[in-house]
Amino acid sequence: MKKERFEAFTDAVIAIVLTILVLELHLPNNDHSWQALVNIAPNFLAYIFTFLFISIMWVNHHYLFLKVKTINNATLWLNIALLFWTSLLPATTAWMGSDLHSRVAAILYTINFIFYNISFAFLRRNVTYLTPEIYTRQSLEWTSLLEWISFLINLVTLLTAYFLPPFVFVGISINILIWAATHFTNYHN
Repeated sequence: MKKERFEAFTDAVIAIVLTILVLELHLPNNDHSWQALVNIAPNFLAYIFTFLFISIMWVNHHYLFLKVKTINNATLWLNIALLFWTSLLPATTAWMGSDLHSRVAAILYTINFIFYNISFAFLRRNVTYLTPEIYTRQSLEWTSLLEWISFLINLVTLLTAYFLPPFVFVGISINILIWAATHFTNYHN
């Protein structure tokens, strides 16, 4: 498969996921008050965090494949795994946004992010194996360290969400900053 077709498929799936994500926001039909907006604020908050996360990961995905010349079968399947976890984000986001204090929703939402991050790490390792010149040794070590830090933050978030479900937004915020730093470290040196 040509790399361009692979990238086009990924872009299409992510575009659909972002569309579904916004469609999960339901504005009240019969109540046009400020209180109605306050009532949907948790849903909107969850939407914002997930949208930012997917956007940063999409940018990282784009730059990861910018210098890649070839992909293999493992690349395809690892990317499919990444897209699977991406496709679940609208559902877990909507559930988390419906009740910020739901322990089960917070745990499921966090697990979704954990598997997304793991999938991206495996995909990046595969691509780095196929095209080692993508990274300098220093940026590769830095990216690996940030992946481990992100994973540990996800685990702390998962454990904390059991006792304090809204904490997931703190963990996601830190991960958004980490993945933004990964992008700027690797692609703007």
